Amino acid sequence: MQTLPTLTTKQTQILKLLYNYRYLTRPQLQTLLKHKDKRRIISWLKDLRDKQYIDWKYNADDFIAKTIPANYYLVPGGIRHLRATGDYRDTELRKRYKDKDSTDAFISHCLLIVDCCLALQAKSDESRQYTWLLPSGYAADDHQSDCLEFLRELKPHLFFTKHEGRTKTHYVVEDIVATLPRYQLRKRLSQYIDLLENAWTSDEPAPIALFICPTKADLIYIKRRTKLLLEDIPSQSISLRVATIDNARANAITGHIWEEVE
Repeated sequence: MQTLPTLTTKQTQILKLLYNYRYLTRPQLQTLLKHKDKRRIISWLKDLRDKQYIDWKYNADDFIAKTIPANYYLVPGGIRHLRATGDYRDTELRKRYKDKDSTDAFISHCLLIVDCCLALQAKSDESRQYTWLLPSGYAADDHQSDCLEFLRELKPHLFFTKHEGRTKTHYVVEDIVATLPRYQLRKRLSQYIDLLENAWTSDEPAPIALFICPTKADLIYIKRRTKLLLEDIPSQSISLRVATIDNARANAITGHIWEEVE
């Protein structure tokens, strides 16, 4: 059996974070690790690359591209290391082998979700805490057991909960792909409304759905479409909100960016 190189605790954390988020920049990793020393992070990442646990997408030969932070992702050595722990399902680990061929659009989507989580982390304090779960966690057996089946069926890009005292408010986030055909978008919106109405089994209120729209035109379309779909629902138990991706990037997911669909 091949002996895997020894890693520090922080390097193992980096592999776990890359498994969960798929793609991360050095600044994002540093914030998630809550580590102040930029040089140490760079050193750990370089060592992981040298050991062929991770790789990056970075063009040092392009003057403009090299000013943009590198995007790190898992490669076979890192995937084997995680598999050896026995903590990860093979079905999820196999998806990571494809990350080296991911499109720019998918990478951008992953980084946006990371930024959403970092905003939640930044907004957590003594009176309000946020917890979140990513698609990689929906297949696990040790998270949010009362709503896992719902998440596995809906497959939102992010699920998070705001805790204020004993009150919990759940949210599901969908980052709408700019190239998604209208008929597929209509189907996805219908699926959201159907599952929020019928598949949420917890005694707590159903999650608030947050749709991140690629353009203002898409936002208007989604508002109109969901209004029509909601007309067929007698109860007022579903809450849907929309915002543009530009607003989400500029003001963060926790900002006053959301428009209620009424």
